[in-house]
Amino acid sequence: MNVVESRRIRHLVVRADRGEELPTALVRALDEAEARAGSIRGIGTLEAAEIADISQGGTPRSHRIESAVTVASLTGNVALEHGTTSVRLFVTLVRESELGVETFAGQLLWARALSLELVVTAFDDLLLARMDDERTGAPALHAAPRGSAAAQRPPSPPPPASTPEPTQPRPVPLAAPVPGEAPQAISPPARPARHQVETAEIYPETGDLVSHFHFGECEVLSSDGERIRLRQEKDGRVREVSLTMLKIESPTVDPASGKRHFKLARKH
Repeated sequence: MNVVESRRIRHLVVRADRGEELPTALVRALDEAEARAGSIRGIGTLEAAEIADISQGGTPRSHRIESAVTVASLTGNVALEHGTTSVRLFVTLVRESELGVETFAGQLLWARALSLELVVTAFDDLLLARMDDERTGAPALHAAPRGSAAAQRPPSPPPPASTPEPTQPRPVPLAAPVPGEAPQAISPPARPARHQVETAEIYPETGDLVSHFHFGECEVLSSDGERIRLRQEKDGRVREVSLTMLKIESPTVDPASGKRHFKLARKH
């Protein structure tokens, strides 16, 4: 069980107007507020929705609802997934029908808002990352203090139930005693030192240009070696991504501007 405490918290009140779609509009709002780690809860009504039943495991079955429903409960979280902001929402929806009250529950894959009110608690001192758990195959949330790369790594597998007894080292044989001298231990031959080569990693810096696998051509606004802020050329939007989730190729130099150009691919 992993417990990480947050002491820097913001509360964001978000209203989704009629016709806005989830999760797209919500992710865009959280990006603009720089809230990429936190919890979400909400109430309201939806014009339509698509939910998935994941209780049975395996491939989730989705169900489309094409009429207005009341959001009796909405909870979820916001975290980084493949270096970009991602939200995961679970809902309980209710509507009146000819057969009485119908209830739907599951993961919210898509929805079109009628009137939806959300409260987001942002954890500004934490880094949350969502990745598939190797043991269950389901998305799992990993947390670490902001500035640490621990949340980008999946937890180590549990140790085996029993570990074998360590092998006792064999005693070093003694040389044949010489009369009048104390016996001396024979030292084992020294293992030759292994030549180690250190390679310096090169990261994008302020002013560099990058080709991001999802955002396209961008300019680097700032970089601290773990996260970088990018401005997209196509629309000027600012994005913040984690370098630990990206594969960074060696840069080339633009002969016209003299700027370095990096290619940022998804790390597998």
